[in-house]
Amino acid sequence: MEINVIGGGWVTAVNLGRMTDKTGPVLAAGHPVVPPAASIYTQPPVRYRRFDAYSRVGCAAIALALKDAGLDHGANPAPIGIIAATRYGCFDTDRAYYATAKEGQGAFASPNLFSFTLPGIVLGEAAIHFRLTGPTFTVGDEIGQRGLAALDVAADLLASGTCRTILAGWLEVDERRAVGNFVANDEPQGGVFVVLSTQHAENAIRRISRRDFMFYTEAEKVVETIADLFDSGKSRSV
Repeated sequence: MEINVIGGGWVTAVNLGRMTDKTGPVLAAGHPVVPPAASIYTQPPVRYRRFDAYSRVGCAAIALALKDAGLDHGANPAPIGIIAATRYGCFDTDRAYYATAKEGQGAFASPNLFSFTLPGIVLGEAAIHFRLTGPTFTVGDEIGQRGLAALDVAADLLASGTCRTILAGWLEVDERRAVGNFVANDEPQGGVFVVLSTQHAENAIRRISRRDFMFYTEAEKVVETIADLFDSGKSRSV
C-alpha cells in the first residue's frame, strides 16, 4: 500500500517548523520551547492555559502538521485520527500530581494536574480543537525508533479503511532528574507529527510504502524513525 505524506510539523529543544519549510527536526536533549500560542493557532484550544508541558508541545506539533497539510481550519468535523508513540508519556505530570496528593491525605490534590495524567489527553484536546473524529490513542515507543510504532499502527488503520487520513507522531517531554532509579534525562525531547493519507495524492510531499513490516520512501530509503520522513539529510539528532 502506498501512503501519501501530505504535511508535517515539529517542536524540539532546538527548532520548530513544518515539512514544507524544506528543513527537518533537530532532535536533542533539553526542554522543547513552544512559541507563543498566537504564532501557531488562530485561536488557542479552550484549556490551553491549563496545559502541562507535554500537552503544549504535543498540541503545537499537531497544529503545525495540520497547518502544513491545509487541514487546520475545516468547517465540519473530519474523520482524521491521531496516533502518538511515547516512552514516558505524561510521567512528569503524574509525579507532580502525586506530590500534591500526598499531603493532607489527598485534600490538596490538584484537579488541574489530575486532568492531564493520561498520555492520550493531549490527543483528545487536539481532536476537540480541530474537530477530528478519527481514532486517537498512544502506543509504546521502542528505544531509538521514535515514532515508528505510531507509523505502523497508522498504516494498519489506513489499510483497514478505518480512516483515510491520520496523524502519526513521536512525543517525548520528560524532565526527570535523579529520583530513585531514574537519572537525569539526556534523551531527545519534543514532538514530531506527519499527516498520512490514502487520499490527497495531488498534495503529497512524499510517498511511503510498507513491505515485510518495514517502511520505505519513494527513493527506497528505509524509514527508521518518523523524522526520516522529513527533508533528506536535514533531520538529525545531536
